[in-house]
Amino acid sequence: MDVNDLPKAARLGFLPSENAALNFILRFLKSKNQDEATKMAFLKCVIILCSAVKSRELNNMDYYCSKAILAERVEMLILEEPAVSISSMRQQAMFCIMEMSRVDPKFQPLQRMELIQSGIFSLFSLPPNLENDNNRDIIRLYSQTVRALDEMLQGLMTETENPSMLVFVEITEIIMPWILSNKIFERIRALSTLCRQLRFISSFPELRVSDVIESIHYNLGFIRDLCAIQVIEKTLQELTQKYTDEVMLMLITIQDRDQDRKLWKILAAPAKGYDTLLNHLLMRLQALPFQDSGNPSKSLEINPVLAGRALNELLLDSSSKLEVEIFYPWLFMALLSLISFLVFEGGNQTLQELPGVPEYMNPVSCTIETLKTLICSAGYEYQVSFMKNQRTWELLANPEEYLKGISMIAKSLTIRSCWHIRPIVSLIFSILRGNEEGSLITALAILAEILQKTEVAIMTDETIIELLKRWAQKNDPVIQQLVLKAAGNFGLHKETTKFLRMLQPCILNCCFSKHFSVVEEAFLALRGIICNLTWTDSVTLLIEISCILRPFFDDESEELRYRSVDMFGALLAKVKKRFLMAPFRYQVHCSLVPLMLHIQDENTSVANASRDGLFHAAKILVCPRFKSVCINKDMFTIGMTLLEEQKDKIPWFLSQSLSYFHYPQSGIRLAAVWLTTAYLDTDGTLLCRQPKIAPDCCTDGMSESFKVEHHSHVAVRVGIQCFSGSAHLTQHQFMQIPPGFPGFSSLLVSNRTIVFRDIHIPQFAKPFPN
Repeated sequence: MDVNDLPKAARLGFLPSENAALNFILRFLKSKNQDEATKMAFLKCVIILCSAVKSRELNNMDYYCSKAILAERVEMLILEEPAVSISSMRQQAMFCIMEMSRVDPKFQPLQRMELIQSGIFSLFSLPPNLENDNNRDIIRLYSQTVRALDEMLQGLMTETENPSMLVFVEITEIIMPWILSNKIFERIRALSTLCRQLRFISSFPELRVSDVIESIHYNLGFIRDLCAIQVIEKTLQELTQKYTDEVMLMLITIQDRDQDRKLWKILAAPAKGYDTLLNHLLMRLQALPFQDSGNPSKSLEINPVLAGRALNELLLDSSSKLEVEIFYPWLFMALLSLISFLVFEGGNQTLQELPGVPEYMNPVSCTIETLKTLICSAGYEYQVSFMKNQRTWELLANPEEYLKGISMIAKSLTIRSCWHIRPIVSLIFSILRGNEEGSLITALAILAEILQKTEVAIMTDETIIELLKRWAQKNDPVIQQLVLKAAGNFGLHKETTKFLRMLQPCILNCCFSKHFSVVEEAFLALRGIICNLTWTDSVTLLIEISCILRPFFDDESEELRYRSVDMFGALLAKVKKRFLMAPFRYQVHCSLVPLMLHIQDENTSVANASRDGLFHAAKILVCPRFKSVCINKDMFTIGMTLLEEQKDKIPWFLSQSLSYFHYPQSGIRLAAVWLTTAYLDTDGTLLCRQPKIAPDCCTDGMSESFKVEHHSHVAVRVGIQCFSGSAHLTQHQFMQIPPGFPGFSSLLVSNRTIVFRDIHIPQFAKPFPN
């Protein structure tokens, strides 16, 4: 076929030299016997034709000459080259294949593999030591042939705009048997070629590497040559540096499918770039919350859970302890923040669907396991043992007990000398300031616990205190509770009591929170304030604390009753008589009857704390007899002594006792009745006298006449005659007043005189229990 026989459109625009090249190619394909010069001329004409086709609008070789037939003839020229010598023909033919890969149509897969096979065989089977031959021309020809094969393979991989991983896998599969060759020079050539192709394909920004990793994993098991293994390991490490996410995802898939850790061991081996790998995984761990961008180009980006899983696999085989120690604080806090997001902050809906996480993988368990491995890798196995004994891992996985688990982790940092505790605290401060990524709640929970150590507490500055004050004002009970815990721990060290004072308004405000856990923590911090009180503190603070504590004397919670009474006693113990100013003395007198009645409290701890409080009150009020009976006497003796020594305060005490007539505890109600009936007035003055006791009594210590018909409460029936002008209230009339009647507590006013007649109240078989 002559070029003039082609359609006019095909010949349109061809230069004379290009028409001549095409005509020569067509004649060459028909001829059978060609010499070396004719073959070289044919190859040069192929290159000219490829260049001409690329510059035309019809960029299709088949429109001028069959590309498949042309490539087949070029391949024959490669295979016809002798294996015992080297010439320029081989390299020129390989350059032709490279040029042909740049024009349409694409090579068919089978022909492409044959071209790859032929080119590799032609080079690898050459005699050894050509690169070190004494003849410089041979060295030059060999180097050019190696370059020609590389460019041919790279041309076949880039027939499309982006490199084809499928072609790279084909190249890898064809090269692998040569890597297993018994001949060292063949193995070296194979490995060198594979590494160069890997570097080439890794230079592209977009790649899918799963097939490459699969191929390496499959063939690695058959390789025994140490040099070959080292080259493959280096290749895998370089690929990981370039495509970290894709490699990690594929290694996780292989690990779960085949339970094979060979590739992880290669990545974890001491090698340059291990710190870069850890830094990459750290960045992925900190990428919260989970986001599914929907962008196909980012579909293989590893998410935090899988990053944690990859970190775990690396650490299990890592011997690079120095790099682990450097990154430890950041990895430690990142894993805790991830657990916090999965368990505590993100809510249950987070666990329902995590983008990219396989269904068989439990995100929480996986991340906790990584945390264990990290702690052990840093040399803190004793911490893992401690946390196991404290059920820390179970606590961390439970949303309701997550903060307890974090508290155990923080305690593990303090049980021995942990080298990383100061870097961790510095990182926590950065997280609190917003300069580092991490969970605010988790960072605050760890800090609140480890502030018990002086070396940690003294690292705090006023900027952190200001942040704590700001967070305490938020209506978040969890954060308020953690701030209060931190505040209380500041009071443990004399160097940081100033920080406790700075947080004092927050503590006092939180005592009135509607959340029990916040009030409970506020009380612990308040005890720290009380313990650090000095004579320089103003009486206003004493009054403020007293006013906060006293309402809790009668709280339904036994814990809050005990703590309020106990702290009030501690507050009184701090006060010296010479500093007992009138406003605070008033607070003390207001607390005497409540403390005395709570000696009858059903809770033994509350009763004992009340007795101690009375003792300190008697001491600062200078009531020697009252102080002596507070130590071990019963409530009746204490009450009578109080009334005798403080006769001028009897109206005051009476108003306090009346307020307990409807107290939930029967023992305290009856004690209030007893105290009330201890006042007798026959002359228009208030006197104190031991009340008469009725002989009839019940085994439960209470007369049947005192039992109520409604809600199982005891009805308090007291005979009282009230003189208010000419009006009289008889005993019968008083008994008709319903419990809680608003006028009941207002009977005691300055212009009224109240007379208690002798009445019968039940006798108790034994004194009220202490």
